[in-house]
Amino acid sequence: MADERRRRLLVVEDSPMMVRMYRMVLGSRYDVAFAADGLEGLDAAAREPALDGLVVDINMPGMDGLEFIRRLRGELGMRDVPALVCSTEATDADREAARQAGATGFIPKPWTPPELLAAVEAQLAGRGG
Repeated sequence: MADERRRRLLVVEDSPMMVRMYRMVLGSRYDVAFAADGLEGLDAAAREPALDGLVVDINMPGMDGLEFIRRLRGELGMRDVPALVCSTEATDADREAARQAGATGFIPKPWTPPELLAAVEAQLAGRGG
């Protein structure tokens, strides 16, 4: 029997074009909420404590994605929610900075829909769900 509750994702992304892409690719499989920067992301996460996963850009106005993840882990105590970073900033140093901030995965932009879906599924599977 399939799980009747669709898994919930929060996508923190400032680009309207990328938001449309995430909505198209992820929207058919998941309940997806969106935030335009880290501050909005923290507010959204605080209102939705049953998040199954996060998809986070790095470079955003206000609060960047890495600070968002650090504060989500620390201030909100959401240490077990998988956080997949998707960014054009994809050097080894960028990946390490994301890991140090608390990201559990990384996928460079641009991605293809199958790549994004596989990365999200891998993150959710790593959480046990």
